[in-house]
Amino acid sequence: MKKKKCRMTLLSSLTLSMLFTNLAAAVSANGIYREYNVAGWSQPAITVLMQGLAHQGAPRTPQTIPAVSGNTPSGQQPDGTVPDAPSGQQPDSAAPDVPSGGQPDSSVPDVPSDEQPDSSVPDVPAVSVPYSFQKVTQEYFDDALIIGDSRATGIQLYSGWDNITYYAENGMTIYSMFDCKAAEEDGRMLTVREALQERSFGKIYLEIGINEMGTGTVDSFMEAYEDAVEQLRELQPDAIIYVCGIMYVKQSRSESDPIFNNPNIQERNDHIARLADGEHIFYLDINEAVADETGNLNPDYTWDEVHLLGQYNILWLEYFCSHGIVKDG
Repeated sequence: MKKKKCRMTLLSSLTLSMLFTNLAAAVSANGIYREYNVAGWSQPAITVLMQGLAHQGAPRTPQTIPAVSGNTPSGQQPDGTVPDAPSGQQPDSAAPDVPSGGQPDSSVPDVPSDEQPDSSVPDVPAVSVPYSFQKVTQEYFDDALIIGDSRATGIQLYSGWDNITYYAENGMTIYSMFDCKAAEEDGRMLTVREALQERSFGKIYLEIGINEMGTGTVDSFMEAYEDAVEQLRELQPDAIIYVCGIMYVKQSRSESDPIFNNPNIQERNDHIARLADGEHIFYLDINEAVADETGNLNPDYTWDEVHLLGQYNILWLEYFCSHGIVKDG
C-alpha cells in the first residue's frame, strides 16, 4: 500500500512537471524563443524550448534582405524578412542580394585602401577639328600655284605679285586642264600634268569654271571637277587645295543670258563647295569680295560684264590673304 502510494506521488509529480514544462514551452515559443518557432502551432512547443535553451545567449538571427517595392517575391514576407527554411531544407545562400528595385546588386565590392580601383579618366585621343581661316601675308604665297582660265590670267597680269606661280590660259576648262601647255618651267612649256610631276607646291588655287557653263550639265561638270581635284591630290599630296567659286557676271549679263547667268553659276558653286573637307580641301568664294548689294558682279569692277578691270584683280589676292590655312609643321 505504501509502495503504491509512492508510485502515485511520483506519477503526479511527473505529470505536473510535464504540464508546467509544456506551459512554459508554449509561452516561450511565442515569446523569447519565437525565433525558433519556424512552423507555428504545427511544431511541438517543447522543441522550441529545447532549441532556445540549447542556444541560450546566442539566439539565431533571421536572414533579411531589403524590402522591394511592388509585389512581394515568392517566399519573402512583406516586411522584407526571408523566413527560415523548414527542417531539412536550407535557404538558398547562392542567391544574390536584391537592392531596392528588385535588381541584382552590381556594385563593386570594397577593396583594401591600398588597392583602390583606378578611378582616373583614361587618356582620350585628341579629336581633330577643322582648320579655320586666318589672315596671312604675301610671303604665304611663295609656294602657291594658281591654275585657271582668263580670270586667273588677269590676276597674273595685273596684281603685281610676282612670287606666285601661274598655270593659266585663256579658254582653259576643267576638261582640258591637265593637257594644256600652260606651265612655263625653266624656259620650257609643259602641260599642267607634266609640270605638277616635276615641281611641288604648298598651296594650289583652282580658279576655273566659267567657260564650262555652256557645255554639258551640272552633273557632268562636277564629275570632271571632282576627278581633277583627285588628280591634284595624287600629284601634290602635301598641298592645301583651294577650290574657288566661279565669279559672278554683271547683272545685265545675268538677266539677258540664258547660260552665263548668276543663278546657274551659284548652282555650280554650291556643288563645288561640297568638295571641301576642312582638312585638305577648302572652298573660297570670291563673290564675297566682288559682288554688290544686288548679289551680282559690281558694275564698277568690270569692263566687259565678265572680267575684272586690271586695277581690281588685286581683290582676288586680298581675299586669299584673309582666308589662309596654316598647318603646324
